Amino acid sequence: MKWSFLLILTLTGCNGWVSPETDSRLTERYFQVLSGPPLPGLLVASAVQWNADYAVTAAHTPFLMNQAYRCSTGCDLLFIAHKAAGEVPHWRDFRPGEQVTAIGSSTLMIPVSSQGRVWPVPFINSGSQSTERYGVHDAAMAKGMSGGPLLAGDGSVLGINIGFHAGWTPPANRPELAGMERLSVFVPYQVIQREWLLFQEQTKRGAARQFQAKNQ
Repeated sequence: MKWSFLLILTLTGCNGWVSPETDSRLTERYFQVLSGPPLPGLLVASAVQWNADYAVTAAHTPFLMNQAYRCSTGCDLLFIAHKAAGEVPHWRDFRPGEQVTAIGSSTLMIPVSSQGRVWPVPFINSGSQSTERYGVHDAAMAKGMSGGPLLAGDGSVLGINIGFHAGWTPPANRPELAGMERLSVFVPYQVIQREWLLFQEQTKRGAARQFQAKNQ
């Protein structure tokens, strides 16, 4: 069963305590992105390498450079052109109940992280026109972590974090959410993979049209 709340996108604030992270096995899983003109370098977010040529981040962060493709459903996902500087992380579907680490950049431009677990319920942001079903976990989130990875215990990337619900209290009519300390939201791998395939199709159609135009 799905449910919805107004999602607070993490350009500001936090929903719990995050700690500085120094473990390179975690910090190498993401990189920092900054806004471009007209606010060059003033807004901080995070991104994760998807393959050798593209990375993914949260679409709500404004004025990002090298934008390549936005989610077809209006979900909070953006592909950016970015060459991999090292090994591309392994991605996979999340497993309900598994322990996770949320990591990303802080406003001080240092890595921060928190731990929690994935909850087996889909989430729809009632403050958005998109009806995309996101994943949820209860690790803390803070400003700057938008677009950063949600990591499994085996190091796999399960999705990208996009926001949280401030002042979260489990609804009395949802007993399956009892014990959920906070509500943090992520775009799961399944959605990212779907959008990547659509992006590829769009690119192929564009190349075909260009080829036909040149040969007319």
